[in-house]
Amino acid sequence: MSCTDLHEGLAGLDNESLRSFSESLPDEYHEWVAESGRTSRNGQILDDFPHPPIRAKALDAIVEEQGFQDQTYAEESYPTPRSSIKNMRRNVTTNELPLLQEMNPYDGAEEFNPVNEEGASYDLIAPWDGVDAPLHKLERLSDVMFGREHMLSILNNPRYLARFREFLLEERPRSISTLTYYLNASKALKALEYANALVRLSTDVPPPAVQMVQTGSEIVGITQNKVLEQRVEDGLRALAAEELPAFITSRCITITSKIVEERVRGTLPMKFRDTSNALAEVFCLTDTSRPDNPIIFASKEFHRTTQYGMDYVLGRNCRFLQGPKTSPNSIRRIREALREGRHHSELFLNYRRDGSPFMNLLQCAPLCDSKGQVKYFIGAQIDVSGFALDGAQMESLIELQSRYRDADEESVAEMPEVQTKDEFQQMCELLSPRELSAVQDHGGDLFQPLNTHTASRTQRHWLQRGTSIDSEVEAIRLRDLKSTLLRGSLTGYLLVRPYPSLRVLFTSPSLQIPGMLQSSFLSRIGSSSAVKEELMAAMQHGHSVTARIKWVTRFNNEGRDRWVHCTPLYANNGEVGVWMIVIVDEDEEQVINWRN
Repeated sequence: MSCTDLHEGLAGLDNESLRSFSESLPDEYHEWVAESGRTSRNGQILDDFPHPPIRAKALDAIVEEQGFQDQTYAEESYPTPRSSIKNMRRNVTTNELPLLQEMNPYDGAEEFNPVNEEGASYDLIAPWDGVDAPLHKLERLSDVMFGREHMLSILNNPRYLARFREFLLEERPRSISTLTYYLNASKALKALEYANALVRLSTDVPPPAVQMVQTGSEIVGITQNKVLEQRVEDGLRALAAEELPAFITSRCITITSKIVEERVRGTLPMKFRDTSNALAEVFCLTDTSRPDNPIIFASKEFHRTTQYGMDYVLGRNCRFLQGPKTSPNSIRRIREALREGRHHSELFLNYRRDGSPFMNLLQCAPLCDSKGQVKYFIGAQIDVSGFALDGAQMESLIELQSRYRDADEESVAEMPEVQTKDEFQQMCELLSPRELSAVQDHGGDLFQPLNTHTASRTQRHWLQRGTSIDSEVEAIRLRDLKSTLLRGSLTGYLLVRPYPSLRVLFTSPSLQIPGMLQSSFLSRIGSSSAVKEELMAAMQHGHSVTARIKWVTRFNNEGRDRWVHCTPLYANNGEVGVWMIVIVDEDEEQVINWRN
C-alpha cells in the first residue's frame, strides 16, 4: 500500500493523525559536544590547521558548495511563517534536495522506435551501427569518484581539505595520523623539488668568478629520493582506498536520510514521486549463524530493485549483487563489519540481474538479543545512481567529472585553465601555521636592516605556542570513537514479529530502552483507536503502511509525536517473516507544506 493509497483509504480518519510535516534533523552531535565540554579541546587540536565550517551548518554548506540552485522550485515554495534560523536552513535545504535515482536514459529515445523496412528485412528497430559498448557511465563514475585523482583534488584545495579534516576528526579520528603523514611527506618532497629548482636556475650556472676556481665541469644535478616518492604515493593510496569512500558515504547519508524521512512523512515534492517509491522499502535480513550468512527475509522492493526473485535471493549470500567494477575494498570493509558484529555504511557499485549497475548506499546493522548476542543483520539499501551522476553535491567531484564528459556532452563550457604553480608556491602551500609564523617573524632578516625589520612587519598569530602535530595526534588517540551508525539518518527502527504477535524483537541503538524487547508494538501506539485499527489491518494483510502516531514508553505515558513506516520482509513460503518499522521523529515547529 503506497502513501497515496493509505490517505485515500482513510478518509474518515483523524486529520491530525495523518497530517504531513517536514523537519530538519536535530544536531545531536553538537549537543553532545556542548554537554561534554569538547569545544575547547577541539579548538586546541585544530590550532595547527585551518578551521572548516562548523558542523551545525553542514546542510547549508553542502548546498552552497555545489553552487547550483533550483531557483524556479525555490520561488514556488511557500516561506515558513516563523523566520527562525532553523526554518531558514530547512527552507534552503529541503528545496535543494536532489533526485537520488537515475531516470531511464532511453525513455522516449527514437532509436528504439519500430521501423517499417521495405523488402525482406528482419529489422524491428534501427540496427546498432556503433562500436563495442563502452563502460556504463556509472562504472566510469565509480572509477573517478573513488579514485586517486579525486583524492588529490580534495587534498590540494584548502576548502575541500578543511571539510575532509573535519570529517576525519569527528567520525574517524584514528585516521588523522594517515592524513598528517601524507601532508608531511608531501611537504618534504616539495622541498626537494624546490631545492632542485634552485639548482637548475642558479647553482648549475655559476658566475665567471666561481667558474675560475672550479676543478671540473661537472654539474650539480638534481636530488631524488625514490623511497620518499613511494611513501607519498602509499599515503595517497591509503587515503583514497579507505578515507575517501567513508567521506563520500557520510555526505550521501546526510542528504539521503533527509529524503527518506520526508518520504516516510509523505511530504516529498512532486519532482521526487517517480523515484522515491523504493525509499525506506529496500531491506534484507541475513542470518549470521548459518554458513555464508545467507539472506532469510527480503522486502518486495528489494526484489524489484535488484531484479532477483525470491526463489533466487533467499538462502544466498548477497554477493550476487557484485560485478566487474564492484570495489574489492568495499567488499572487504563490509565483510569485516559483519564478522565483528558492528554497524557499517558503504557507498559502492552493485549490479542488477540484467547486468545494469547502480550506486548502492548500503547501511547494515547487527540485531542483538536481550543478552547482547548478534542474531541477525539488517541491510537497508538506497539506489543513489542519479545523485552520484550529478556529483553527489560535492564540488570537488563536479569539477572532476567535467573533465570526463561523454562525447555527446562536449558542448558544455570548458573548464577554466588551471594556473600553474612554481615549486616554491607548491611547497609554501604545505607549510603549517607554525612554519608560517617562523617565516613571518624571521623571513628576509638577512635582506633588510634589523631596526626597520620589526617595525615594518605585521605580526600574525597562527597558533598557540607549544602545540604540535604530535600533540594533536595524542589528543585524538585519547578521544573515544563515536559510533557512525546511521548518523544523520533514520531516527530508529524496530524488527517486529508478524501478525498476530507483533512483538518487538530487535531495535536500533537509539530505541534500546528497558522493557522494549518482547513488548507489543501496538502497546507503544498511544494514538486513537482508528489509527491502531488501520495499522493492525495493514499488518494483518501484509501491506506497507505509513502513519503519524503517539509513541508511548514507560517513561512517557503521554506519547511523543512520531511517524512510523512499516515494511514487510517475506520468507521463502511467501509469508511475512518480520516487519521492518522505520521510526521518524515529528518536528515541533511549523514547516513548509511541499505539496503546495
